[in-house]
Amino acid sequence: MQIKDKRVIVTGAASGMGLAFSRELLRNGALMIVMIDIRQSLGEQAVESLNNEFGRKRAVFLHCDVTNNSEFDATFKEAINILGGLDILINNAGVINETDFSEAIDVNVTAVIRGTLLGIQQMRKDSGGKGGVIVNISSIAGLRAVSQLPVYSATKHAVVSFSRSFAQPYHYQRTNVKIIVLCPGLDDISVLEDLPEGISNVDILQNYRPQRVESVAHGLIYVIRCAQNGSVWISEDGKPVYEVQLPDTLPQKTEVDAEAYLYPSFRILRRRSSASERAKEMEAINCIVSGKNVLITGGAAGLGNAFLNHFLKHGANKIIILDIDAETGKRIALGIEKSCGEKKVHFIHTDVSNHKQVAEAFKEASSLLGNIDIVINNAGVLDERRWEKEIAVNIGGMVGTAMLAMKYMSRDTGGNGGILVNVSQHMDIRNTAQLPVYSATKQAVIGLSQSLSDPYHYEKAGVTVITLCPGLTETALTIDSPNRLLSRVMKADFVKNLEQFSIQTPYVVAQGLMTILRIGECGSIWVIESGRAPYEVYVPNPRTLRRHYKNNFPHVETKVARGRAIREVCDSTRTDLMSCA
Repeated sequence: MQIKDKRVIVTGAASGMGLAFSRELLRNGALMIVMIDIRQSLGEQAVESLNNEFGRKRAVFLHCDVTNNSEFDATFKEAINILGGLDILINNAGVINETDFSEAIDVNVTAVIRGTLLGIQQMRKDSGGKGGVIVNISSIAGLRAVSQLPVYSATKHAVVSFSRSFAQPYHYQRTNVKIIVLCPGLDDISVLEDLPEGISNVDILQNYRPQRVESVAHGLIYVIRCAQNGSVWISEDGKPVYEVQLPDTLPQKTEVDAEAYLYPSFRILRRRSSASERAKEMEAINCIVSGKNVLITGGAAGLGNAFLNHFLKHGANKIIILDIDAETGKRIALGIEKSCGEKKVHFIHTDVSNHKQVAEAFKEASSLLGNIDIVINNAGVLDERRWEKEIAVNIGGMVGTAMLAMKYMSRDTGGNGGILVNVSQHMDIRNTAQLPVYSATKQAVIGLSQSLSDPYHYEKAGVTVITLCPGLTETALTIDSPNRLLSRVMKADFVKNLEQFSIQTPYVVAQGLMTILRIGECGSIWVIESGRAPYEVYVPNPRTLRRHYKNNFPHVETKVARGRAIREVCDSTRTDLMSCA
């Protein structure tokens, strides 16, 4: 899209990157920009500066807290009235706040999703709009987790996944609104608000070469003009932006992949085991689980309940289940007590989206158990109609539980070490068009786990962090999912997509988890799908996924490892780069 005479909204525009974006857009001919920010004084100064440079009323400032839903809605409507329409939206507002993670989630995820939905509603072609461009600002941490910033990494992973889901042809063919992701390096120090004790800006930025915000702004202009819908771009080291071709699903570790040579200890579980091998595996699992104290969130039904039964089967000492369903949770605990003759399972009524309740539940669990050895971070919901709740449970609850698990099990805080399993989801991005928010929340779990499993944490805490990604599983969440989409129009399409997948039982997933506990290493990501044995996947380094172009066609060069060609890709889809030469 050409920028001349276009009407633009930029969030988080009062300073830093947002201000640089606004200035560069005006310099390239944007007709008018509405700058939205919570910082009144800085915003007014920025607008005055831009209007002095580019002419009166080229920039307008609107004060808004983007985490306040009603205020954001009203401000966006006011911005549209001022502009007389909308062509380009830059969702830039963001913070790094590892102390108050709820604020980080509200700003970095909820506000970006709300802004995207508002922008699409205004610009969509099938509702009388002319189409347009939305650029969601993520971060390099949204592609490769930063060890010191688990919350930030989780939120920025969510932005990448949400944007890619909503950019699927299913939506684009109706809206004609391009959704693009820009991932700058960690350079805007001003957004570092509250960091964990003992961590400084220097610790975080030591692995990143600082770049000027003007360099990122130049990249934004290029992306708006040239990028394809759904593309992901990196801006780092002050160099020109480049596109990365992310895989549709996390690649599997195999013996022939070049990455596998870096991980000689990987295991792939495909061959059917003999009876003696199964007996040995059972014994090995018992050695890990027997006598251990376990805490499971979302343990009253579905996967959580299957996990509970398998831990009991393998001799766990005591188990705490946290769940919002008080009646079912109490009934399960009482039933197990009657069958076992002792109180093996304790139920604590907890809404994981309420961090205060989760903190109190961990305190009570610690008192009941003495020490916690294994935490299964499983609680989740699927409800695109109430997507704010989805974020609160699937990201807020997951982050809160993970942080408390690290606190109570970490050796450096008096714990004995342990195992934390974060439950995500195995999905192909091409099949997530009807589940953009859910898929975003599950990708956030990947970012969170990759950060917490880094040696930076493991060497101090002694907590093995593993990610479990089940495929389509027969639970109440899955069965009712067609009735919980953003619109009724999506239901028939979603059900049709589901028919192509084979569904598995929670029992199979729980059985697979026991095997993963035996062999899984810290940082490993495991998939269980279609009732088959677990297999390991990995997050590729985004810098190895750079997309190259030859003669205006995207091209990925052949890579060779140990004399064998790994892959050769030549996408024959013509790009928009002719206009950008």
